[in-house]
Amino acid sequence: MIFAKKIFFQLALFALRFLPPEFSSYISLNSIKILISLGIKLNESKILSPSESMKIEVEGLKFDHYLGLSAGIDKEGKYFHSLSALGFSFVEVGTFTPKAQLGNDYPRIKRLQKNKSLINRLGFNNPGILRGMENIVSNKNNFSGILGISIGKNKDTSLENAYLDYNFCMHECFNQADYIAINISSPNTKDLRKLTSPEYIKDLSKEISSTRKELNRKFNKVVPIFLKLSPDEKDENIQDIVDATLSNGFDGYIVANTTQGEFEGICGGISGELLKQKSSEMLRKVSNLVGDDATLISSGGISSKRDVEERLNNGASLIQIYTSFVYKGPFVVEELLN
Repeated sequence: MIFAKKIFFQLALFALRFLPPEFSSYISLNSIKILISLGIKLNESKILSPSESMKIEVEGLKFDHYLGLSAGIDKEGKYFHSLSALGFSFVEVGTFTPKAQLGNDYPRIKRLQKNKSLINRLGFNNPGILRGMENIVSNKNNFSGILGISIGKNKDTSLENAYLDYNFCMHECFNQADYIAINISSPNTKDLRKLTSPEYIKDLSKEISSTRKELNRKFNKVVPIFLKLSPDEKDENIQDIVDATLSNGFDGYIVANTTQGEFEGICGGISGELLKQKSSEMLRKVSNLVGDDATLISSGGISSKRDVEERLNNGASLIQIYTSFVYKGPFVVEELLN
């Protein structure tokens, strides 16, 4: 039965590659949602019911295992419960901004099939944090994993006022989030990465920390805060970012976002195999700086068990995938956990 499912999905993935990437993603997510709702299990029972030895606790959160799904797959909060049913121990949704955004103009995403990579310039296309939370609330009863919520700023918000967008999103998502990811590293929102500069990072992290403390008291719960880092960050600035955010109580880092690049007429963020080396190097740098003082989630170019082992050996507690899920489908969960 499992073999038949694998053949079916291999054929389905092959067919979907002839469709535009965003339409293909829409078809894939809704197909998974329908199959899960019908009670059809797409992965082996041992993945869906992991052993006690696989379970880990990170920042007070109990994960069934180390493997999760990165933000960017479920941008609306409509599919995380179905994606979790594939065997992921945690799913990160978003990135959400205060106001809804259509994203950048087309063309804005392309498969780099030869390199098992993607390049996108989507630009935080999302329904806005309020609609996103409505979607999450309506689906959360069918979800049993750890939910991360990624937040960002609207493209028309100035850098000086960016903290207002992050604080607004935190207020709206705090009670539904198991952890919050602060995305200031996407290459597809103009000047967003400038928020990691000394001019902004200290004040921004201080504002976020102050809001988190307020919300801890309001909701009587502690929600870990992770900063998503760019793999293109200059070495001399990484220390400043770590110092500013750790001193303001951030719990850890997601290492790393997409790398800035240009391919076949699209200038944007590259993920997948072409990101692997940069992401791995960035993880080692950050791990050497933070030691045991922060939790590290590794993301970027992870597509094999060997990649997973390397990242875990270099300081990561958790692993996120994105592009390998796009190319390999649901069975990549088995491959990376077995």
